[in-house]
Amino acid sequence: MSIRFFVLFCCIGFLFFNSAAPIWAKAPSTAKIVFTSNRDGNWDIWTMNPDGSDPVNLTRDAASDFKPTWSPTGEQILFVSFRKGGESLYLMDADGGNIQRVLDNWHSRSSATWSPDGKRIASVSDAMLYIATIDGKSIEPVAQTGFGSVGYPAWSPDGKEIAFIYYKPKQGYELRLLNVETLKQTVLLGEVNKYPHKSHPAWSPDGAQIAFVLHKFRAILNAADAAAWQDEETIYLINRDGSQLRKLVSEKGPDALRPTWSPQGDEIIYQQKVGGSTQLFKIDVGSRVKTKLTHKGNNSAADWFDPASLTVQPQPHLLTMLWGKLKQK
Repeated sequence: MSIRFFVLFCCIGFLFFNSAAPIWAKAPSTAKIVFTSNRDGNWDIWTMNPDGSDPVNLTRDAASDFKPTWSPTGEQILFVSFRKGGESLYLMDADGGNIQRVLDNWHSRSSATWSPDGKRIASVSDAMLYIATIDGKSIEPVAQTGFGSVGYPAWSPDGKEIAFIYYKPKQGYELRLLNVETLKQTVLLGEVNKYPHKSHPAWSPDGAQIAFVLHKFRAILNAADAAAWQDEETIYLINRDGSQLRKLVSEKGPDALRPTWSPQGDEIIYQQKVGGSTQLFKIDVGSRVKTKLTHKGNNSAADWFDPASLTVQPQPHLLTMLWGKLKQK
């Protein structure tokens, strides 16, 4: 075989193999925040840098898209959309491509959270917390939430627990932990006199703390001197063992909602109204210094991914079958 023919043969083989190989989704090469925004006139899923720069619209669909969350590896984004006439969960690649509806046989769900291994999600439907696989082949009810879709599940970093909110009639809301293996529940924070309502728990990356929203209702008098209630909401932290409940964001000013930890655990993103619109802020957990990240339209429901926080390990789907076998020997 001549050298020219051999080179040609190798090139043809390379092109054929690569054209037949699957194209896998790629995670962002730098840290990115995914969030919901209507800055272009419609609710879409966007990404931006952790300092608020380089905003990119991923969905650009006429339907409203909400509540994005990164897969553990950052290769995909799970989100809620109202396309096709109703609320459903959708999955797309990190760059906005390959959008597909998931869990087609399950019509009402919200606040989805990934398991750390990326194999399952937890979500709430009709006052029940479910654990399901993305393909819908396994959907298991694991806990009641007591009311509607208020559960706001959050999977712990070690995959062993799910924090969620349970509504107890006539008593209020409890922050609970569900053991994923035994399904045993623990009340981490029950009724607090000034704060009967709780929502949106979020684990710190090391699993030592949980950030969440406490809602305070206080009696006020309106213009007609009739009794009314004012709802004040802000973000608190509590240790995994239930100790050291403390306030992170001041109650002065508009409500602070939907906390999300940075992958390094030193900052938290949250949303707050400013001049009639909702904007995203981040706060340093240690110094309490705040930074405004968004300035246009309404922005909410942020989630943070950083490839630097991933454990360095082989990616099996990036290896060819033959090369994978050789590498394992």
